[in-house]
Amino acid sequence: MVADNPVVSFLAKIEHGCLILRDAGSDDDVSDWDPTSSHWYSAGSSLIFGVQAAVDGPVACEVWKSTPPVSLPVNLFETSLLCPSGWLVLQDPNDHARLRFTGFRGSVVCSVVVDDPQFPSRVQILLRKEE
Repeated sequence: MVADNPVVSFLAKIEHGCLILRDAGSDDDVSDWDPTSSHWYSAGSSLIFGVQAAVDGPVACEVWKSTPPVSLPVNLFETSLLCPSGWLVLQDPNDHARLRFTGFRGSVVCSVVVDDPQFPSRVQILLRKEE
């Protein structure tokens, strides 16, 4: 992996205006999330956060295991995510956008930075092994 490149990246219209990041083996339910009270929510080995809805345009998303050359301006959240399988899945709720990639086995620190805290159209997910 070259440090100047993201692990994965995509541009997609996200129908329900949210993305889910989870351990590949997780079936944790994040449906209790209330987007009117918080920008994100986690349950077990899964987390969900808000992005721009499809009717407003596509969302550009990048996943990094290093510091991106240019970071977006708003830190949406930072949290630990359990990743017992060593694989992560990033998806929308309908599975129209779904990417599976290697993570870090164990506990992963996940930071999400965006261009707009209310309706992000650009997202960077920064992953690092929890020490």
